[in-house]
Amino acid sequence: MAIHIKESHKGLFHKDVGKKAGSPITEKDIERGEHSESAAVRKRAVFAENARHWHHKKGGVVHPHNEHSNY
Repeated sequence: MAIHIKESHKGLFHKDVGKKAGSPITEKDIERGEHSESAAVRKRAVFAENARHWHHKKGGVVHPHNEHSNY
């Protein structure tokens, strides 16, 4: 199962924390985003933190999808 992110939303958190596209987001960046005055930036920071735990090409946990699962 894949997450679809709108093209217009891709890279927004990088921009919010002042990083170039493709550079890694650090724990410090996420922490800074979570304490932002902007609700949108806080939401993006939480998403970035959660995304760290998902399966990625370079490794991570894979949860098999079958017809009886809820995800």
